[in-house]
Amino acid sequence: MNQDQSRTLTQIVEALAGTRLHERKGGKFYFNFYLNSKAGDTPIEALDLGVRAYNSLKRAGYSTIGELAEAIAEGTEIAKIRNCGAKSCREIMEKLFLYQYNAFPQEKREEYVKEVILLNASKNT
Repeated sequence: MNQDQSRTLTQIVEALAGTRLHERKGGKFYFNFYLNSKAGDTPIEALDLGVRAYNSLKRAGYSTIGELAEAIAEGTEIAKIRNCGAKSCREIMEKLFLYQYNAFPQEKREEYVKEVILLNASKNT
């Protein structure tokens, strides 16, 4: 595992932009999905979620990252999934972001994080 794969969302954003996401309790986290077909067919187990978050997604019928990303992009609120509270929602979104971040080539990662920071700044104000 390289250094970026073990870093958290907060560590990545702070390192690149010197700013924090999720300052407010319950604040939402936004980012655009750029999944290729390989990533879309990847089982959700690859996200390495906690038991509660994983079980919530499985019970709701999500088995691949692509299915989950597509549902979120179409407006499905994961907070409405049974047993998926605020902490699980945040974990799912952060793990999706980190999965996508690590899938990007090294030279595109900083640009992607800056895009995410701008998107969150505009939506959370």
